[in-house]
Amino acid sequence: MERELKLQVLAPTLWSEILQHPLLRLSETRPQALHAIYYDTPDQRLYHGGIAYRVRREDSQWVATIKLAGKNAGGLHQRPEWNIPVADPAPNIQIFTAPELRERLQEFLSLSLTPLLETIFRRREREIVFQSSRILLAADQGEIRAAQGVEAIDEVELELVEGSEIDLLQLGSALCAGLPLCPESNSKFARGLILLGRSLPSRKPSGNPLRPRDGAGTAISARLIQAAQKILEPLAKLQLQDEQGQILHDLRKKVRSLRALLRFAKALDRDDRLRGIRNGLAVWFHELGVARDVDALVAHAQHLAKLLPEENSLQALGEALRQTHRPARIDARVDPRARLAAELLALWAQLLLHPLSDPEDLRTHVEERLQRNLQALQYVDPAAGVEFHRLRIALKNLRYTLEELLELWPGKDSKALHKQLRILQESAGVIRDAQIAYQYLHEWQNNSSLAYSAGILLGYLTGRKEQEIRRFRKHWERLQEVRRPWD
Repeated sequence: MERELKLQVLAPTLWSEILQHPLLRLSETRPQALHAIYYDTPDQRLYHGGIAYRVRREDSQWVATIKLAGKNAGGLHQRPEWNIPVADPAPNIQIFTAPELRERLQEFLSLSLTPLLETIFRRREREIVFQSSRILLAADQGEIRAAQGVEAIDEVELELVEGSEIDLLQLGSALCAGLPLCPESNSKFARGLILLGRSLPSRKPSGNPLRPRDGAGTAISARLIQAAQKILEPLAKLQLQDEQGQILHDLRKKVRSLRALLRFAKALDRDDRLRGIRNGLAVWFHELGVARDVDALVAHAQHLAKLLPEENSLQALGEALRQTHRPARIDARVDPRARLAAELLALWAQLLLHPLSDPEDLRTHVEERLQRNLQALQYVDPAAGVEFHRLRIALKNLRYTLEELLELWPGKDSKALHKQLRILQESAGVIRDAQIAYQYLHEWQNNSSLAYSAGILLGYLTGRKEQEIRRFRKHWERLQEVRRPWD
């Protein structure tokens, strides 16, 4: 069984620095030339049967390999693998005679196989002992070739030779914390299939469904790991500086949801082992807070520009806000995707090593905690800036926690409670946007070309704030009356 953590290099221009990192020390190892040819039928019978077959030249030796579909979550790949040295690259799956594999291959033995795609790269590798495990480090640089498409290979692989998956995750976390690396969910073969225009099968959600009588700590530990994996899987491919800021906003929302569940689980973390990770996620989240604030103001400016098309400078104001307050590009050495990955891998490893405690069954624990949290909410006048902001955060945490745990009450009406929390959170967000608008807009009041638009936007948000304050009060009263799904 192959178990490896794939890490995509987010900044290939820093390749030499990455190889020299103290945890890798691969710069002085001899590079090995690898050339792999992946075979299948024209209609990809092997692939649809859950089989990947390649023949790879490793320096002067050819090696045939079959890998079966396995588990892949958050960049951690686990799959059965068989390797056999061969004389040449000609395809021949009949040489695989292992009893556990032979039956699986039986229906494919007579197929005529042709080249599907190939990978050509140079690998540097060495084996290390990390904690209590033996791990093979490999750094691959080259390309995938499929039909007319070519994609670069720039990745680091950590393969567990012997030992614990926990050590593999902890090493991955340490590397992502210091280097522009991020878990990669697709293998080289899968990336080649994408180049060919093939759609990969959708991955089934990892983790188990929530069962009311399960231990609270065990169940919430599994749900936290699942949430971390969901964030990790697309992370390396995300372009955080898209024009509308929507990708960053969606990512921060997922992290906010995870942080809400982590905060909810704090009572089960008896030895406070997750404090460092909670703090690390909070730092990451708040460092990107300015980007969120600016993107929200830009969205308001764009919305207002549609309402007032004659005010051409509103679009220019939005662009000026973004250029002034968001970096022109992400610093390759401190890529926020890598830093987030480090925290998520650390969380995953820690929960495998020390799952949360089980003082009672899941449903009892969740219902008691949610009820207490709801009762603890106290109305705050939106004019009270700091206190109102805290209330807004409490509403967010409740909403996202409820969303993660809704399946505990099948058949019960949880939509009403969730709806009120959502409306209150959204309303509080608009109020906050108006409260912070002056902080970002005052600098344009002396700009002859943008001052008028800044004033229009500020006036618009002030008016919206008054509307949202009334809306917030109305839905606050409804929140007190709405039925709880556990009642």
